[in-house]
Order: sequence, then structure tokens, then C-alpha cells
Amino acid sequence: MKTLKQLIVIGFFGAVIAAGVSVSGLYNPTRNKLIGKWDVSFDLTQTDLRQMGVTNNPLLTATAQTLVKTMQAKMQVELRDDDTASLGVTTFGFTTGDSGTWKVASKDGDQITIEIKFSDDAAPKQWTVRFLDDNTFQMASPKDSRFPVGQMVVFRRAAAEPAS
Repeated sequence: MKTLKQLIVIGFFGAVIAAGVSVSGLYNPTRNKLIGKWDVSFDLTQTDLRQMGVTNNPLLTATAQTLVKTMQAKMQVELRDDDTASLGVTTFGFTTGDSGTWKVASKDGDQITIEIKFSDDAAPKQWTVRFLDDNTFQMASPKDSRFPVGQMVVFRRAAAEPAS
């Protein structure tokens, strides 16, 4: 009987601790899934451009692919556990970037809204994210963004850098 009471007390305190951790945000599976470095895919196929509503023309697709390869365009976003974010964009071998803060604003089904405030922004912007799998998500930029892509952009988790 004494062992049963001990198990009940341990179970009760375990549930209280789990609820406290969950409520305090220490464990947020959606947030944790977003943490990391993400590369933007600039490899545009004709299917990608058609799905984005850009073009059905194979000649325009080939031109876009050539332009992106010539520009050597790369973009990487890092969302860190300390609620900071960084953005790096490289074109023609030159890199620019920005930093800011981020948080998960809401979750509705498979859509996640994150708020990002870059250093020069007056107010945070809300970005809609939808995971395709654990290592890939789509995100559309807000209409009032400094980076007005206007279409869904695919982000893939960056490969881990080899240890030196």
C-alpha cells in the first residue's frame, strides 16, 4: 500500500513538472523543429516555376536557371535556440546579411506562423511556414517584407559542416 501511494505521488509530481515545462515553453516541438540552419533552394525547375505561377515557358525556365547559376545566388537562414536569427545572402561572391529575433507566433494544423524582426525593421513581420518533412519547409514572405518574394520559397536543413 505504501508503494502504491509513493507511485501516485511520483506520478502526480511528474505530471505537474511535465505540464509546467510544456506551459513555460521549454519544450515546444514546433519551435525545436525550426531551430537550425536552413538553405534556400535556388535550383528552379520548370515544374517549380509553374507551381509558383511564374511561367509555363521552358525557354524562360532555362533562362532563369542560367541567371541563378551565373549569379551564384545562395541564401541561408539560421534560427537559434536563444531566439535570435541571422540571414546571409550571397550573389556574385559577395555576402550580405542581417540579424534579428524570432518566435513562433501561432500554429494552425500544418501551418506555423513565425515572427521575425530584423535589425532595421520597425516591427516584426509574420511569416507562414509549412513543413514538407522534418528537413524541408515552405515559407511565403509577408507582403510588406524587405524580401518580397511573393511566392513560396523552399528551405532545406543545411548539411552539418564537417568537424575540423
